[in-house]
Formats: sequence, C-alpha cells, structure tokens
Amino acid sequence: MNEETQRIQVTLGELEAKVEKATKWRDLLSNPLFKELITDDYLGNDTIRLSMNIKPKAEDNEIVNNMLMAKSIFSRFVANVIDEGVQAQTSIIENQELQDEIDSE
Repeated sequence: MNEETQRIQVTLGELEAKVEKATKWRDLLSNPLFKELITDDYLGNDTIRLSMNIKPKAEDNEIVNNMLMAKSIFSRFVANVIDEGVQAQTSIIENQELQDEIDSE
C-alpha cells in the first residue's frame, strides 16, 4: 500500500468517525428523556427563567450571563458536531463517486 493510499484511508477513517459521532448525537437528541431533561428543561425552560432574572445593571448579571453562555456553548457544540458529520458524509460520498469514476476508466 503506497503512502497516498494510506493517507486517503486515514482521512476516510476520520470522516467516518465524524459521521458516527454525529449519528450518536442525533440519536441522543431524539431520545425522549434527553429531549425532556436537556432540550426542553435545561436549554429551554431554564434559559427563559435565567433571561427573566437579568438585572438592569450589567455588572449584576455576571452569574446569569455565564450560565446563559454555557448553554449557548453546549448548543453550538452539538450543532457543530452534527454539521461536521453531514459534511463528512458528503465528502465520503464524493470520494466514493470519484473512486468509482477512476475505477471505470
């Protein structure tokens, strides 16, 4: 196996790992218990509750702002993992189509 083939296989392995991770997150997000406790309660209702506790003076909001930021970072993390998985799946398909084209020549 030449170096180029090894590099492609490593890249494909990394892409497949991203797809697998994104799939696991999607499965977790669709789990009714996760949806109830994390999506609806922690990221939904608790975020609303925290937002209602924001004070008129910005310096009085440090803890609330930190808690809201943590929720935002978590949500962005999950969205990024899923986006990377979608992009990885697209790359895998494109790579396979290219390989099929090369093999047919």
